[in-house]
Amino acid sequence: MIRRRFVNLVVDNYSTGERSLHRLDAVKHLFYPSTAKAEAAHDAKKNNNGVRTPPEIGTLRRLPPPTMHLGTFPTSVHPCCLEDTFMLLSHRTSDGRILHANSKKGLTHIYDAGAGSTTVIPTLQRWKGGRPIMISIGGAGTGAKEEGKERVYVMSNYCCDDSFEVLDFSQHPHKWEPLPLLPCAKSYDSNIRSFTVVDGGSTICVSTESIGTYCFDTRSHEWRKAGDWKLPFLDQAEYVPELETWLGFSLSHFCFKPKHLCASSDLSAMDAQREPKLQHVWEDLNPPSEEEFLELGGNFQGTVLKRSVNWYPYGQHLVNLGGGRFCIAKVFQVQQEITLHFEGDTTVGEEFVILIGVEVVRGGDNGEDGLRMVKHKSKRYVFTSDRIRCVL
Repeated sequence: MIRRRFVNLVVDNYSTGERSLHRLDAVKHLFYPSTAKAEAAHDAKKNNNGVRTPPEIGTLRRLPPPTMHLGTFPTSVHPCCLEDTFMLLSHRTSDGRILHANSKKGLTHIYDAGAGSTTVIPTLQRWKGGRPIMISIGGAGTGAKEEGKERVYVMSNYCCDDSFEVLDFSQHPHKWEPLPLLPCAKSYDSNIRSFTVVDGGSTICVSTESIGTYCFDTRSHEWRKAGDWKLPFLDQAEYVPELETWLGFSLSHFCFKPKHLCASSDLSAMDAQREPKLQHVWEDLNPPSEEEFLELGGNFQGTVLKRSVNWYPYGQHLVNLGGGRFCIAKVFQVQQEITLHFEGDTTVGEEFVILIGVEVVRGGDNGEDGLRMVKHKSKRYVFTSDRIRCVL
């Protein structure tokens, strides 16, 4: 797999209503020249007790100029309600072919950032909701025998929505073909919380909130139930051949707790009796939390005011850059809470994204077998009139 230099940022500007594509040089902003230099930089931050202090988060003051303009959107709509979906095609061999689907209208385009071109492809047959599941197989280099014959699978995130389609780029003319629904689609109102691809691209696995995990055979187009357990990831987990493992974000029972980078190597052997387990969970970013107590004077003598400042996570993206390198993007909102006489007042501060460069390498921290994560650099970009919609 090629080692990608650029990370694609899809940005919505709420002043102009314009959507644009920006390409950030990850090598320059997020990585040291080598693994050894990244480790040396973090070792230099150890305190007198030999404990590493949290790495500093740099500032990304401005985005690189847009390479493409992707159209307009209604500025009256809340960012969370916009229906458009983006995914990077052939991400193991290219870093600039992006599929854009409007989930509400079904209109679909492919933007080639390298060539600066746009190609219109057939419209999706059915609406897929605000956060559809999109999976690319074959041309993405998953190891399938039909390498180079890319297929894109799109399904609704909700089991009760009867919508599952595939677009095979090797067939002409291109068209979306309907596929069999999850067997539980008509009887359960549950959303899909995690998904991945196993068996070299021949099987798609999805886990739902209440009915376990199902597998779809991409050759026979048949579903089977894998077990009552759930995949140990949140959203998509990706198989990384050079590490022989699946990487994704860990689950959390609390909505506002950070989800950390994690890995599992036993998904291919899962069955009804054996639930897949995580082998590694790494703390890629621990959001700071500030809390102080102030004793008031004057007429409020003896009264204590409590002030808390917290970072609340609102989403995360994992971008595979090849060669064991990854960009982790996490969106946060800062909230300040002031409590006096058991009555609280909350104010919302800035919203921003933290871009983190990490590397996963073989060999445990103490020379043991397994994998370990090496942190490189982190950058914070504060949203103003523009907002990073997705990172690819």
